[in-house]
Amino acid sequence: MMEFWREYVVKNNVGREFVAGGFGGTAGIITSYPFDTLRVMQQQSGNASAIGILKNLLTKEGPTALYRGMAVPLASVGFQYIILLTIY
Repeated sequence: MMEFWREYVVKNNVGREFVAGGFGGTAGIITSYPFDTLRVMQQQSGNASAIGILKNLLTKEGPTALYRGMAVPLASVGFQYIILLTIY
């Protein structure tokens, strides 16, 4: 099975673009999701600053709280990135 993927990715340009699109989409979601979490929390709090919310969140819940609920966007948007970057 591994030989098939090796041949597919090396010899096929679309295969390389598909794998690169997957990694690019995943990296984009992983890096931008904490900022989206802070944005939503700031909208819910009203007047609190993003830095204050970040400090409060990290002390109370830890750094993993920034990534809570990331599985669904990673599954759905990651797939869209794979298709879009492959087409591009």
